[in-house]
Amino acid sequence: MTEFILRQHDVEKTVQARRQGDKIEITLDGETAVFQLIADMSDGILLERTLPNGARQQWRLVGHKDGTQRNLWLNGRTHQYERVLPRGGGAASQDVSLSATIPAVVADILVSVGDQVADGDKLILLESMKMIIPIQAPYSGTVTALHCAKGDSVQAGIPLIELDEAQ
Repeated sequence: MTEFILRQHDVEKTVQARRQGDKIEITLDGETAVFQLIADMSDGILLERTLPNGARQQWRLVGHKDGTQRNLWLNGRTHQYERVLPRGGGAASQDVSLSATIPAVVADILVSVGDQVADGDKLILLESMKMIIPIQAPYSGTVTALHCAKGDSVQAGIPLIELDEAQ
């Protein structure tokens, strides 16, 4: 499960997200919604949610990030927010995005221990279900450890890389 804090209009909210295959669970303000990934297109994704009454809703999502700033286009409406990053060293600054979200094979490792990386840099490429999934740096920092090698089979939630945040 990935947990992060978003700030929109000076209001911070905790968001939890979990992906298992094509199923995505998002929890915001204690309310959980379950989505099915319908299509992963070059310009975004298409999600579907079945409501308690059986009706289905679809959402087309396209996103862009610049540092901690995020823009999300959801069915034609723009939402702007900021991802609040943990500060300081140690476990508090680790981000579960440095783990696989689904079982995968390490296709390539793009960094070495000691490398300086910027927010958003691709660190590791995973392959699962004929898709390439990048593991990206959630903040600028230094690679301090690698816990995988090219060709390794990895499970969801197991840390693949450690990154100390730049001060």
